[in-house]
Amino acid sequence: MKRKSALSMIFIIVAAVVAVFPIIFTIVNSFMSGYEIMSRYTSEVTEANAGDFISHNIHFVRMGFIPQDFTLEQYSNLLFKNPAYLRMFWNSVILVVPIIIGQCVIAPLGAFALENIRWKYKEAIYFTYIIVMLMPMQITLVPNFIVAGWLGIQESYLAIILPAIFHPLGLFLSRQQLKAFPKNCSEAARLDGASEWKVYQEIIKPNLKSVIAALVVLLFADNWNIVDQAVVFIKQTYSQPLSIYLGTVVSGDPGMFFAVSVFYMIPALLVFLFGQDYLTKGISLSSVKG
Repeated sequence: MKRKSALSMIFIIVAAVVAVFPIIFTIVNSFMSGYEIMSRYTSEVTEANAGDFISHNIHFVRMGFIPQDFTLEQYSNLLFKNPAYLRMFWNSVILVVPIIIGQCVIAPLGAFALENIRWKYKEAIYFTYIIVMLMPMQITLVPNFIVAGWLGIQESYLAIILPAIFHPLGLFLSRQQLKAFPKNCSEAARLDGASEWKVYQEIIKPNLKSVIAALVVLLFADNWNIVDQAVVFIKQTYSQPLSIYLGTVVSGDPGMFFAVSVFYMIPALLVFLFGQDYLTKGISLSSVKG
């Protein structure tokens, strides 16, 4: 047993190192100068990599964990010489915040209605929700594009926000927890004359806080990294989110790529660090069946 425990611990440590290494690598490399990044990670030939010629003035990438000279040049260029970054950052915020608020309002209400409605086809509807949730996003992107055309919102943020608000994930997590919630509490409130809205506000909603908090973390991680929908629906460069801008930095200005990556991951890391307990608790509660 001790041997198995030791092997399990070694495996966990190795997996943790593999998972964390890209983050540490990006942060450390963000203190490289733009010149060093160009010399190490691009095909541009400089004095620093002139000895690495292979053929036709092409050299291999020379990954380095420790910069030759620590500098804040990347951060200086990003924050003070590149106003596009801040614009793209707020574009991402404008996309993510309405999605999170919409899901956290609509999903628990939908789950409450679906759990309490007396209709023989409600489980068929719920099963349809599960199928849609399991579908790859690329499959649902085509009907979303068609419907957005009907509504005249193909080239606006609404084409991304509206489908994301009604994504089945929030309803699924909320209803799974409601299945384990004792129904005699809500039945007693109804017998005392409470309306359905009162039952939801005073009894159901307070008991869904953990699931809603977990939903915030999951939705932020998913929509902060949005790419395909933004490419399809957002045509103007100045309206694109930070996730799209991150790809253009590699080809446009690789000298500050690592600093952009660090700032890009900070919001997601903060949300996860502050919400990891809620995430664990919310998902565990949603996995319990009554």
